[in-house]
Formats: sequence, C-alpha cells, structure tokens
Amino acid sequence: MAKMQGDVVPAVAEAAAEGAMALMAQVPYVADGPADDAAWVGVLYESSEWSDFKLAAELAAREVPVRMIDMERPDAVEAALACQLLVSRVFASALARGHRASHVHMAEVVRRAEELDIPLINAGRAHAFEVSKRAATEELARAGIAVPAIYACDVPAAIDPGALRFPCVIKPDCGGRSARTAVLAHEAEARAFLAEAPANTVFIVESFERARAGYLTRIELVAGRCAHVHRRSIAANGLSSYHFGSTYEPYDDCPVAVLEAAERAAALLDFELGSFDVIETDAVPVFIDANSVSNVSVDCEELLGYDLMAEHAAYIASRWREMGEGVPRIL
Repeated sequence: MAKMQGDVVPAVAEAAAEGAMALMAQVPYVADGPADDAAWVGVLYESSEWSDFKLAAELAAREVPVRMIDMERPDAVEAALACQLLVSRVFASALARGHRASHVHMAEVVRRAEELDIPLINAGRAHAFEVSKRAATEELARAGIAVPAIYACDVPAAIDPGALRFPCVIKPDCGGRSARTAVLAHEAEARAFLAEAPANTVFIVESFERARAGYLTRIELVAGRCAHVHRRSIAANGLSSYHFGSTYEPYDDCPVAVLEAAERAAALLDFELGSFDVIETDAVPVFIDANSVSNVSVDCEELLGYDLMAEHAAYIASRWREMGEGVPRIL
C-alpha cells in the first residue's frame, strides 16, 4: 500500500494509537532509554505515525524487547547503537515534514552500524534507495529491469522545460506520498510547476508510462518476497495515489513475470521489507517507484483484510531470534 497514514480520519488514527498503547501496556516494553540487561530491537522513527507505534506493539507482543528511537533527537545515533538489531522507519518524506535531522542521523547510523556489525532492517544500502528515486531507478536499469527514462534530476532553476519530453512526471527525488508530484502535459505546464516549486528541492523528471489496463500494480514485500499484490486505480490527474482518491482491489492473478521481477528488484536493492509501484505497459512491467519503508493505516487494514505491521513484526522477531536472543517461540 501507499504510505497512507496522513489520510486517516483523525478520530480513527487517535483510536488506533490508543489501541496500540493499550497493547504496549500489557507486554514488556520500554519507550525510550537504554538498558544493560536487554538485547533491544531499536525502531528508528521520525514521524509519530500510527503504524510506527503499532509495529513496536506487535514486536513487544512477541516478547521482543523493543525501544522506539526518535531520530530527530540529538542523541539518536548513540541510542540506536545501544541496540542489537535496528529497524528503519525513516521515510524519504521526512524532509517534507521538516525532519531533516532524521536523514542526517540515519546516514550516521548506517555508517556506524556497519562498522559495529549491528544488523539493520532494511540494510543501509536500501535506505540510500529510499531517499533517492534516481539512485533506485538507475540501479534497477543497470540490472535490466524496466524503469522510466530520466529526463532531468536537479533543482528547479537548473531544469530546462524545453529539453523535456511530454507527457512526463515530475516529483521530488527524495520524497513520497505523492507530494509535489504532477504529470506535465507540455512545456508551459512544466514552466509553471518549476516556477512555484521549492528552489532548493531536487526534482526528478521521468517519462510518463501508460498502464495497459488503467491501474497501477502495488507490491508489498515481506522477507524480500511478494507478500501482497493489489491493483490501484489511476486518478483523473494521471497519477495513482490514495491521496487522489485511488481505490484498491486484490490482484490475485498478477502475472508471474511481474512478481519475479519484483523479487529480483528487492534482492538488487536489499529490500527485506518494502514495496514497489509498477506500471504494466503493453510491452513490459515498468518499476516507477521503490520504497524501503512501507506503511498502512487502520482503514486500509479493514479494507484489504491483512495486518501489514503484524507481518513485518513477525519477520523482524524471527530475525532477532535467529541472532540467538530470547527463548524461541512460535510467532
């Protein structure tokens, strides 16, 4: 699913958060602060999303000692390195929320965790693809996986509308949730968009890929495998997003070739958990977006019939137990 939490009705989100906190109160859980007698799993977060707390609650329910680490804090790196296993919940869209410190701290955690041999889910390399659409697109292209053509990637003042091919899609190179994303039909639209765009934001401009059947294919990954596949409708503006009113339905007959390409892409980008957005064109499946941090809201759980955060927690707990900590239990 798309990263949908911002669209949940506040009352629903509040009730969900209260439910998650109630679950935490019933199991061993430390919200913050290191302890010498526990092999903590650190959940690195930058946004107070329902799903972040839900993930922590699900881990605690599996008797995994978990602590949430606010990556905006100045001591975030030190707190993270006190843990035995780390889980990244730092979205590319952190920048849109003014959480630049989270990206700075995350880069340091990646470097130090590798030096200290502290496992990170997903691996640091995967985070690099989360925060740069260009990097992910180019990596997949080098491996022969179909991706959009890149026409430009720079700050608005450095992008020449006259050099673009239309229609095309423009979006922040480090961003998400369809913020500041548009389909540009001609040069005048491109000039108008760039004139109003934040001057210091790097945008990527890519070819517009036409779906053969009017929907986008959304693939959720667990343990690097395709766990859930859905069709997401394309809105009137040419984009597919929960924010634009797109609807979802299960896609049980997704072509095997698409699923195989997704699992190959996951291995290439080091995604254990994450998602892909794919446009199935008349010729090939084109991978238009890669997310190493997935999210799902309460209303979508009810709609789609599965609990993504619980599945993520089960996988993380199994990884933690494989490290030899805790008493093995059936998850």
